Amino acid sequence: MKAGRKIHANSAIRLIEETVFLLRSAPAALLSFYYTGTVPFVLGLLYFWADMSRSANAFQYNAAAALGLALLYVWMKVWHTLFACQVKARICGRLQYPWSLRRIASIAATQALIQSTRFGVIPLAALMMIPFGHCYAFYQNAAAHDAAEGQRVNATCKWAWQQAGLWPRQNHLLIGIYWLFGIAIFLNVSMAAIVIPQLIETLFGVHSIFTLSGLHLILNTTFWIAMLGITYLFLDPLIKTSYVLRCFYGSVRQSGEDLRLELKQIAAAGIKMTGGLLIAMMCLSPPAHAAAPPAGFGPRALDRAIEETLKKREFTWRMPRESIRPEEQADKGPLAAAVAWLVETIGKGIKKIGQWIKQFQKWLDSLLPQPKQQTGTAGENWTTPVRMMLIVLLVMLLAVLAYVCVRILRRRRTGAVEAVRAAPVPTPDLNDESLTADDLAVNTWLTLAGELAEKGQLRLAARALYLATLANLAERNLITLEVHKSNREYERELKRRAHEYQDLISIFSGCLNFFERIWYGMHQIARTDFDGYAADHQRIMAFAEK
Repeated sequence: MKAGRKIHANSAIRLIEETVFLLRSAPAALLSFYYTGTVPFVLGLLYFWADMSRSANAFQYNAAAALGLALLYVWMKVWHTLFACQVKARICGRLQYPWSLRRIASIAATQALIQSTRFGVIPLAALMMIPFGHCYAFYQNAAAHDAAEGQRVNATCKWAWQQAGLWPRQNHLLIGIYWLFGIAIFLNVSMAAIVIPQLIETLFGVHSIFTLSGLHLILNTTFWIAMLGITYLFLDPLIKTSYVLRCFYGSVRQSGEDLRLELKQIAAAGIKMTGGLLIAMMCLSPPAHAAAPPAGFGPRALDRAIEETLKKREFTWRMPRESIRPEEQADKGPLAAAVAWLVETIGKGIKKIGQWIKQFQKWLDSLLPQPKQQTGTAGENWTTPVRMMLIVLLVMLLAVLAYVCVRILRRRRTGAVEAVRAAPVPTPDLNDESLTADDLAVNTWLTLAGELAEKGQLRLAARALYLATLANLAERNLITLEVHKSNREYERELKRRAHEYQDLISIFSGCLNFFERIWYGMHQIARTDFDGYAADHQRIMAFAEK
């Protein structure tokens, strides 16, 4: 229970992000399930509202029209359930239960009975007589109940209420966010429906009912019902998908469906990798009668030749700019270059301060009135006291600034002394699986990796480099560090947030595969392999800093 709460209790924004990603990556057939049922009901509601509010003979057939609208409502709710089942099938990566006439009939009867009560319960919940968030989530969850034998009223109500009670903070955040989002959609759609016909009339001279109505359009209730229907068509698929994800995360706490899905994906990836390795070995293996390669053309000689070629001048433009040392600083040592830069910077600062003082003095002279040339009485020469007063004020201001600077320096010295007296941070145990990337800073991880590599502990150094890379990507907001996330989840998150950097994603995937082979498997790591692995991590950090 605690683990589940930790994973999903405070992730309303991430749930919405996952919802948008799921709908964007889904085929058009997925949304067709939703709009097949919803569009007829919205059109029927719009026609019913316009006819009942304008027709003089509406009382003669209002019962039949209301019955037709109710049937369209049941039709819509059945298709909402079908849409939720398709979304869950896409999340789980498995086929749906077979659709039989008996199962569809049970869904229609259950949804008609449950969803018909929302017109009385939701308004009462909005008045805070009963919990609104639980009631709203209950009706959304009822449409997402998926069972092999169909839906039954008791089982569906019990399951939907259990899921509605999970993570109330997340539920209310979802309702609030979608409420604000719905208001924004409604305002945009309404403004577009008012402004676009006016633009068409202005540019092309085409008149329409919107332009002929003028300001009376705002007083037409049918217009606002149409705008609400369009807003519902845009917003409701997101809400349905979010609550399907909530129900999925709530049900997997007992069923473990997410673990089985992840293991299935790992097994499928392993089969593909094994098949690719077998094909590569068959293609690259020399025939039995082939002659042995010459002594000068081994793997080490080939690597040496590649390194020598890349060091040539015509290929250095491909290297990172910070790794190329300027030629004008090649003869000067690092200490001499640092001293020269410091002296030059101090000189420029002193000149700049002198210029600022002169400009301030000129500004003060321009503010003060200039004395007259003719001679006068002693009482007329009032500029001297004013100048003296300004000088006194400047001296007091400088004294206050000096006092503030002294206080700041004292605090910094006190903080430095306390930092020296504090106990040193213990070196973390890299064999501990509970260790996370945010336990240390990026530079600390890199320093630790260098120390372990010098000692020959390449396996631990590889993990330190991997944690440093995760911490660096988290600082750049390319991933979000969480205790429950796996390495593959970080990879998928990086693909989603940094999809424009395909080179960064491919390098990270290669480093991840190498790290998992040496950390979770029996793969022995050589020094050359580790150096290549470290170079890839440097490239990842260089990409992340762009």
